[in-house]
Amino acid sequence: MQTLYLHIGTHKTATTWLQHFLGRNIDLLNDYGFYYPTTGRVTQAQHRLGQAIFQRSAPAAPLDNVPIWKKLKRELSLTRHENIVMSSEEFEWVMHPKLIREYLPELRIHTIIYLRRQDDYLESLYGQQIRDFHPRLTKTIDRYIADTNLGFLDYRRLIERWEGASDDLTIRIFDKKFLKNGDIGADFLSVLGIDSSAGFEAPTAAVIDHKASLSLEALEFVRHCNFLKLNAVSHDRLVDQVIKLDKIINASDGKDSRRLLPFDQRRDLIEKYEKGNRYIAQRYPSTGILPTLFLPVEDRKPTFIQSDEFNRFEVALKASRLVNILQ
Repeated sequence: MQTLYLHIGTHKTATTWLQHFLGRNIDLLNDYGFYYPTTGRVTQAQHRLGQAIFQRSAPAAPLDNVPIWKKLKRELSLTRHENIVMSSEEFEWVMHPKLIREYLPELRIHTIIYLRRQDDYLESLYGQQIRDFHPRLTKTIDRYIADTNLGFLDYRRLIERWEGASDDLTIRIFDKKFLKNGDIGADFLSVLGIDSSAGFEAPTAAVIDHKASLSLEALEFVRHCNFLKLNAVSHDRLVDQVIKLDKIINASDGKDSRRLLPFDQRRDLIEKYEKGNRYIAQRYPSTGILPTLFLPVEDRKPTFIQSDEFNRFEVALKASRLVNILQ
């Protein structure tokens, strides 16, 4: 029986880096007996497979008539490998993962989930949605929280969904203190049963650089630029230029230690999900040794203050110096 190691994220746990790591080392993975399918792959991740489920008009319907899943089944039937690896954080948004189990009954499904402390996840996801052309956020984080269903931060609900679709389920904490060798690549390989990362090459790709986090001042500048409604090409070029400038500034001034959310708000957020976090920690020893799942919020770092009061002409002028937006 083939085993499918299905990595479903979550978002903002170095998924893009890991997927390019897997894609770069396909031959070595094959040597270890693992196959990384081509069906549904976008920038080295099987994003289209998850999207083909939850973007349908009937996301709870069986997968029998979904073309891309039929193509995957054909591909898997032709491989000689007993172990399959797939990775996409888009599977996090699948509300009915049992559909996968029902469609692939001949496979043993081992689901792998990395979890990040909720306050860190929320701030990081918010920042990514400012940098990405879709949705190209202009909201402050307070407005974002008020307008957004934060159900995705309830990790217990996520895991209970996938328990019904999985023969095995491994949960790891996305924190360098708990990853093998402090490295997501080595940690993921260990979950697959590969004890050494020797010979595996780190990925290099423009898309990884584009995902790089920004200092809060740089992120705020991009948020203000989003009010200009640049087209996709100009927006992406602007973000790339800001990332490059930000790296230069950080190299000389050091990393910005401020947070978007104040200490009390971050602590309250963790307390809101503490019961579910404890449940996961007790049920899944693979998460580590902490009864609370994550390290407590103790870092009283200063808060970055966002504002929607700015001179749009000045922002447009600065943006134009980075990218010729008048073309």
